[in-house]
This record gives sequence, structure tokens and C-alpha cells, in this order.
Amino acid sequence: MDNSYVVIRVMNQEKIEVYYSNTMNDNKNIYNYPICFITYCNHINQMFVLLSMFVNIQKLSTHHKLYLGKEILSANICLNLKQLYIQS
Repeated sequence: MDNSYVVIRVMNQEKIEVYYSNTMNDNKNIYNYPICFITYCNHINQMFVLLSMFVNIQKLSTHHKLYLGKEILSANICLNLKQLYIQS
């Protein structure tokens, strides 16, 4: 089971924001701020390239990575169709 979670949001009907947060509690770091990735809907491939280089995403399970990709694509489709996006 992964010790992290991802929240995907659509902002201003033009940007997709992906927030990565690691929920693992260690005594070395008392702060637990999410890491944010932002892209415009017409540059969605840049988001995937950036996420593929992020070390903590590489540690996620295959199931979690597939879910993340599906949700980012769903957000992109909602933006292009001017629909409301709700993360499942």
C-alpha cells in the first residue's frame, strides 16, 4: 500500500493542478507540505513528462500510477469539453 496520495484539481477552466502528498510520518521532517505540479490543458504531455521524472511518483504502485494517468486525462477531457471535473 502506498503511503502517499494525489489530489487533482482544475483551476479557472484552463489549468490542471496535481498535488502530491506523502503521508509517511518520519521524525526527520515535521512539515508535510504537498508538492504541486501545474500545467495548461493544451500542454498535458509536459505534465506526464514532469511526473515521470519525479522520484516519488516512480515509487508508487502500478495501479496507483494508472489511476493517476486516468484522472489527469479525465481532467483534460473535462477542460476541453468545458465540463465540471470531479476526481473519482
